[in-house]
Amino acid sequence: MSLATLRKWCLLFLSINTAALTVHAQFQYGLKGGLNISEILTNSSSVTYVDGVPQQSRNFPAAGYHAGGLANVPLSKKISLQGELLFSAQGATDKPPSVYAVTAKEEYRFDWINVPILFKYNLPSGFFFETGPQFGFLITAKIKQAVIGSPGDQTYFVRSQFKSTDISWSLGTGYLTTYNLGIDIRYNLGLTNFSNVPASGVPTVPLQTGPMKNSVVQLGIFYMFGKSRPPVKSKDE
Repeated sequence: MSLATLRKWCLLFLSINTAALTVHAQFQYGLKGGLNISEILTNSSSVTYVDGVPQQSRNFPAAGYHAGGLANVPLSKKISLQGELLFSAQGATDKPPSVYAVTAKEEYRFDWINVPILFKYNLPSGFFFETGPQFGFLITAKIKQAVIGSPGDQTYFVRSQFKSTDISWSLGTGYLTTYNLGIDIRYNLGLTNFSNVPASGVPTVPLQTGPMKNSVVQLGIFYMFGKSRPPVKSKDE
């Protein structure tokens, strides 16, 4: 993604938030961050070239993180619209499912700018449910490969082999305290193939063939500025 495109999306995000602030007194904004457990979904026929030799591939989850800002605009007493702008480190670990003539491990690392647009159902108790689309913009992509029997690791920068954008669908739940500190857990399922790797592969680079889609579980913590959530009143009050 070009710097100009990223700037346009950031300005759009800020413009929406500024407009919402002027029309609704309960507008809230905040900061968030947390853990990613990500994986790359591909098909069973996917192969990876290792030293020019194709080997079957299987992806395993990898740990990463996300961090950024958010803005929440109430639409009704229980429904709100939340937009976020997040840096998200994602990827997977690619290993052969069994022993082959050449055995290796590839660590895929993708850095994204993600923009979730979520509809939230908020309960008076502080629990909430959220769902909506997420638009991703790829910043960097690299592969760190370790081949058994070869000294050292090799790092490949492969941003040109992948598409600039991605679309996922997000589904999550969480809890916001009366102190405006909250936690959430969210699953982002990739809807689009973000790979541009040719079907024949790239023998000189350990890139997987076939379609690739994101699959990410996020555990986050966030703090909201602005009006605090009122405590739940007991029946005796």
